[in-house]
Amino acid sequence: MFLIYKLRNEIAEKAKYRLVNHETGDPLNVVEHIGCHYSKMFPRYGVGGAEFPNVLGGMIEAWGGNVVDYPERRHCCGFGFRQYLVQANRGYSLSNTVKKFSSMKPFKPDLVLTNCPGCTMFMDKWQYTMKEMDGTVYGENGESIPVLTYEELAGLVMGYNPWNLGLQYHMVQSEPLLKKLGINYDPEDKFRTIDGRQMPVPENLINA
Repeated sequence: MFLIYKLRNEIAEKAKYRLVNHETGDPLNVVEHIGCHYSKMFPRYGVGGAEFPNVLGGMIEAWGGNVVDYPERRHCCGFGFRQYLVQANRGYSLSNTVKKFSSMKPFKPDLVLTNCPGCTMFMDKWQYTMKEMDGTVYGENGESIPVLTYEELAGLVMGYNPWNLGLQYHMVQSEPLLKKLGINYDPEDKFRTIDGRQMPVPENLINA
């Protein structure tokens, strides 16, 4: 992660796309979610330290986006080993995610950026659960909010094919975000390998 942060300005210079709505010219609103363990155990090694980590925010700003500040910005994603891995505690895990998304919703984020695979998974997949439970979605226009890792976002900025990055295997599908960025994609290639073979199609995806 630090390498991509260190190269963020170089990536910006070579970028094919910026974190800007290509129709309006407005910066995209990006929620950066720092995984709980980043810089807390060894604060001197984390960009910005434990109190004000800026490793993801630095990437977002360098690539043209607007970092969203909101009340639960440093709240847990909902994973927390004791919260989810103990089956009896999973309601607590979900309530953490609900609290975080409810707090960010008024700021109309276009995407969530993470630095932890666990955070990515929970903030992506719990949105399906919340929608199934009571129909709640946290993005605009009745849509859920795409959740990307910093590697995936760097790939999009550089112009990589979103399907080669694996975005089709997220629960929340990325087409609304791709359209805002002005990224062309072929729906027919979404679940096909580079050599044209059919890949498995996941069930219960949150489509645009």
